[in-house]
Amino acid sequence: MNKEQFGAFVTERRKEMNLTQRELAEMLRISDKAVSKWERGLSFPDITILEPLAEILSVSLTELVEGRIMEIEEKIDKKEVDDMLQRAMDLNNAKLEKEAEYHRFTRVCAIISIIIASMAECSVLLFLKDVNWFVISLHLPTVLFLIYFFGIYFWVVAKEKLPGYYDEKKVKEYRDGSFSMNMPGVTFNNNNWKPILKALRLWSMIVALIYPLITILMDRFIKFEGFWAFSLFIPTFGALFSCFIPLHHAAKKYESA
Repeated sequence: MNKEQFGAFVTERRKEMNLTQRELAEMLRISDKAVSKWERGLSFPDITILEPLAEILSVSLTELVEGRIMEIEEKIDKKEVDDMLQRAMDLNNAKLEKEAEYHRFTRVCAIISIIIASMAECSVLLFLKDVNWFVISLHLPTVLFLIYFFGIYFWVVAKEKLPGYYDEKKVKEYRDGSFSMNMPGVTFNNNNWKPILKALRLWSMIVALIYPLITILMDRFIKFEGFWAFSLFIPTFGALFSCFIPLHHAAKKYESA
């Protein structure tokens, strides 16, 4: 498959379909920069893109790969090639789906293990002597619930890839249904999204295990009573707002990677 010939063919067919690069990119859920690279002969699309691209451009897979419209006789002769390409894509899609399911399963196991370990830690620590159960019970369950909630979202629910428009525009707010996330000076795109997810997953794991320990040990040595009761907010706010540190670092470091 020749890059220049492929790019010229895509350009020709796109224009015949009265589509702009952006419109084609939106239909494929990718960035228009990727389409531009194809048409300039700088790169090929991923194999998973070939089938929907061929459908949009109203050509066969063989015609798309060879970069030209074939005669009827050629199309009959090339049917085996089309079938071969289709099987290759089916196998690739099945492999990608299987890998995605496997990674999802491991993430589910990971967050369940973190929650169990955190709750087990709390159960052990609360049996220490001189722990102010009343004060601890006002904060510990609420904060842990929030940590577990965000942990489950980042480990299991959050999408691994952002829509193409995140790459086209400087999007400062990540939105997924009713869940949204933004931070001054941070933009989200597919360059930094996976590092952000990794950073926030690591944050949820560390905080879920360290927060109960710090809170209960502080109560044992400081005593959350009277004026010192306000010191309970130190680990509480530290646990909740510390997520912005890894988020900001990962977002800025990989923003233009």
